[in-house]
Amino acid sequence: MRLRNRALAFAFGVAMSGLQMGDTGCGSTGSKRFAFEARAGGVEREGDAPYTFTNANGWGITLTRANVTIGPVYVNVIAPLRSASLFRFLPEAHADDLHLGGGRVVGEVLGQVTFDALSPLLVPFATTGTVTEEQVRSADIWFWPPPGTAPETTNVEAPSVDLAGEAVRGTDRVPFRGALVLDEAWASDAQPGERSALPLSEVRKVRGVPSPFFPTEGGSLEIRIDVRALLRGADFSNLTSNPEDPDGTKILVQSKGSKVTTDQVMRNIFQGLRSSSGTYAVRWVALNNER
Repeated sequence: MRLRNRALAFAFGVAMSGLQMGDTGCGSTGSKRFAFEARAGGVEREGDAPYTFTNANGWGITLTRANVTIGPVYVNVIAPLRSASLFRFLPEAHADDLHLGGGRVVGEVLGQVTFDALSPLLVPFATTGTVTEEQVRSADIWFWPPPGTAPETTNVEAPSVDLAGEAVRGTDRVPFRGALVLDEAWASDAQPGERSALPLSEVRKVRGVPSPFFPTEGGSLEIRIDVRALLRGADFSNLTSNPEDPDGTKILVQSKGSKVTTDQVMRNIFQGLRSSSGTYAVRWVALNNER
């Protein structure tokens, strides 16, 4: 496992070295640099009641599964330029990404973690991170393919999000399940050089997540995902033509070329995952505040 973690860290480090747009990356500023632990989980909530909420379209949603895989993660001195709308599609999201520029990365966690987003239990990344003692203003959360897979690979099978549950509105009841895989189904159809053109490796990044904190030695990085944001605009009445299991559970679809193309619910999951505002909460927990 230790060898695998080193290999993963090396692969992420090589990828990162080519993506800082001439920046010095985690370059030295004379500030103290130290290692830290990073953890990820769902939002904190009371009790063990079912994870139920009502979305913007009036659907009462109860989730029974919500596994998320994130990583690597970088923290940056650049401040978010503006809050991204949850319901934008790719061209607008691309504009936000490009306006952020390279910034200056002062910390990184070169690893991945899979966790239950329905639980507030924090799960540690497989590797420790490193950070310079400087003011952080934003974070970049990446959804990289599994270890050993090149970041630009389009054909991957590992999901970034795996959801299951039931949606109810009036007399309509829609059990559903689906796995969001950041593969070629989400690749831009624009030609290189066009404003909306973006490599799949960039689609797998969420840049500019507001994260104002000053890291101190002995502390840890905490990332929480509010899974409700992934379904905030979902309308389950759009799943009429979707394939289903023998018990009637609708299967969410992501596809450009099949008979049933990417459905509205899956598109909402994708947009929510890529939103820098409303989905993620990133903070630094000082040593004396550890729980």
